[in-house]
Amino acid sequence: MYCPRCGSQNAAGNLRCWSCGFELQSPTAAAPPATSAPGSGIEVLIPYKNTMALTAYYLGIFSIVCGLVLGLPALVLGILGLKHAGQHPEARGKVHAWIGIILGSFTTLVSLAVIVFIALAATQH
Repeated sequence: MYCPRCGSQNAAGNLRCWSCGFELQSPTAAAPPATSAPGSGIEVLIPYKNTMALTAYYLGIFSIVCGLVLGLPALVLGILGLKHAGQHPEARGKVHAWIGIILGSFTTLVSLAVIVFIALAATQH
């Protein structure tokens, strides 16, 4: 069973999440209340249960300015976040992971091309 608040895996009989303390099941009722609709609210926009995808997204955005320094980690975390989203659909974050992968790949390739160009220009003199 995965915690609906933080996404940590818990044993089936746990009443509270081992990570964040969220009440997983009430001692009197095993089913969650009908008013708690999964996938509603802000968690649809921000995949806080998939920190790798979310981090890849922000690193990808900032890699536009910083290039290789943030582009490569955005690429790696994007791939890991995409894998996590595939294994745990409740974690969400596929779009954020793809943005991290695309921007990270682009800025990494551009940064490497600039480094090669500078190295070739330096050897020509």
